Amino acid sequence: MNRKPNILAAFLIALLFLGTLAGCSGDAGTFSGKPKKDYSNIEMNPNISIPGYESLDFKAGKEKQSVDFYNPDENTCFFRISLVVKDETDTANGEEGNAGEETVLWTSDFIEPGEHVKSIKLSKELESGEYTATLKYGCFRLQDKTPLNGSNVELTLNVN
Repeated sequence: MNRKPNILAAFLIALLFLGTLAGCSGDAGTFSGKPKKDYSNIEMNPNISIPGYESLDFKAGKEKQSVDFYNPDENTCFFRISLVVKDETDTANGEEGNAGEETVLWTSDFIEPGEHVKSIKLSKELESGEYTATLKYGCFRLQDKTPLNGSNVELTLNVN
């Protein structure tokens, strides 16, 4: 009679162990470290909040810069942000340069609502000075990443 409870206990422990193994043996190759959110049932808010900046302060001679670019929580779209500077004519040295053209310094991946970007790596180091810059906001539907309206925020880039 004492063997039946022991066999039953051993059987239950074995089932529990196998169940734990089965739960842990999912396809590890598909997990990217951040679970994907299901945006299929999100109702689109027709208003998009775009953060404004008057200026940014960067360090001269450094590609890596500290920032706080973000997509406000209330938005129902992804952002893709690009930081560009206008190339201006260097009249002091008599050089024409590429006046009016833009140089893209950085472009983000898709930024989800509520997500912040705290550090960026510029495409090139900047010399000390004051630059005319633009943050270009591309907005995309959460469900299928189709483009929505965007916005440009003009600002001054102070590099010291």
